[in-house]
Amino acid sequence: MANAIQVVNDNTFKLKARGNEYTLVKEGDQWAMYVVNASVRAWNNGFAIPKYFDSLEQVEAKYKSWKGISLLLCNNGC
Repeated sequence: MANAIQVVNDNTFKLKARGNEYTLVKEGDQWAMYVVNASVRAWNNGFAIPKYFDSLEQVEAKYKSWKGISLLLCNNGC
């Protein structure tokens, strides 16, 4: 079963997949991806350091679990 992307608000989206918790946040002109996995929980007390992307297409290319996020947002009004 595929995991569903949860819409928290207009700028924040969450997903749980393969033991990882992902949070995608629109910060200014960029998208910030926060990933909490076993390593982050063990070494950083659950505090994830974000990776920044200029577009949702870059997010989809990096994280296969997020395929379709750009389509989801375009359906809600690009």
